[in-house]
Amino acid sequence: MEQRRVPARIGVRDVVRLEEETERLRGMDYRQGGGACRDSVIVTAAWSDQLLRAKSTAAVRTRLLVALADIHNLAGWTCFDTGLEQAASRQWDRALELAAEAGHDELVANIHYRSGRMRLHNARRREALEIFELGVVAAKRAGSRHAVAMLRANEAWAHAGLGDQGMATIRLRQAHEEFDRAAVGEAPGWARFFDETDLSGMTGVVHTELARTVDPSHTAMAIPALAAAVAGYSEGMARSRALSLIALAANHLVDGDFDEADAVGERAVGLACEVASIRVADRLQPLRHLADRYRGDPHARALAARIAAFTPIL
Repeated sequence: MEQRRVPARIGVRDVVRLEEETERLRGMDYRQGGGACRDSVIVTAAWSDQLLRAKSTAAVRTRLLVALADIHNLAGWTCFDTGLEQAASRQWDRALELAAEAGHDELVANIHYRSGRMRLHNARRREALEIFELGVVAAKRAGSRHAVAMLRANEAWAHAGLGDQGMATIRLRQAHEEFDRAAVGEAPGWARFFDETDLSGMTGVVHTELARTVDPSHTAMAIPALAAAVAGYSEGMARSRALSLIALAANHLVDGDFDEADAVGERAVGLACEVASIRVADRLQPLRHLADRYRGDPHARALAARIAAFTPIL
């Protein structure tokens, strides 16, 4: 985004320019990871905050508040994706402040979702559940079934990680029910990624966790769901495909299908080499440890060695 002098007065076009830049940067994040655009997002967010000093109509100011909350939300996500968690929290705090001032509950819900995902990534599952529930409350206030579905799916993931099969199953069922009733095509830019493909990927991840914590037989449900997600993600969703491939390879290892695990794992590492995301690199390490358990098999040994040789591009 061109860093121009802050005008004394702004109109709709000034806000649209920020919205378009946020969409461009969001697309870069999906394709190449947070490391590819984090600095640009942070600079854009900081400069754009100055627009609040400009005069505008009430309608333009409200739209500006939403646009600013969106860019700070993205800034938090790219910081999280590159391991800068304190910076991510600061950006999300700012995003929540702006979204609340605008009265935009659907965006508030999305910010809580992203903040909760950081806790989930760090295995702080109970803390993640508390934050996801705040998101559900905001999503229900907004009347957004789509946002509720996304949050319920992530709650299912957290419960599965805790070994609570009952609650994981309930939340996953609720996620599918809410999604089926939602008008997905009307989702805002910050939530549009959560479509049928992403829900399939989340379903696979929940069953992957249950296979780890409860019963290995959950691989029978995880594998087809993850395979469908891998096939369904567009070229612009490289990071999501990489994460699904990692989970899919883990399920094949648990099933003893070592040659398939190696083949899928090779694809995952290949994508990881193209995406500037510490999250992808972090997810590869448990896969390596799992492959190490089966070092008697040459395919498992090859997979472990491939991951050991992987160097993140961050």
